[in-house]
Amino acid sequence: VPEDDLEEGELRLLEVDNRVILPSRTHVRVLVTAADVLHSWAIPSLGVKMDACPGRLNQTSIFLNREGVFYGQCSEICGVNHGFMPIVVESVSLDKYVSWVLSQV
Repeated sequence: VPEDDLEEGELRLLEVDNRVILPSRTHVRVLVTAADVLHSWAIPSLGVKMDACPGRLNQTSIFLNREGVFYGQCSEICGVNHGFMPIVVESVSLDKYVSWVLSQV
């Protein structure tokens, strides 16, 4: 998100246009791949770091114990804009997650 578009409370270089919304207190399987170069999907506060390789499908699983917002970033030197590849996972209650999914249809 460009600096001029940040709203109150959003973090510079860590905010994204579309957050990954996941339900809390649920096991989630994450599938990771890349389309161009090596990337590394990393969210330290969740203990997740998974390499994304073109032509390969990697998987990991996470269990979000609580609701909240978790920040990460690509931790592989993947190109010119490597420092501008943030990841945001928002953990919400199952009811809010179902409402969000239905609003996306």
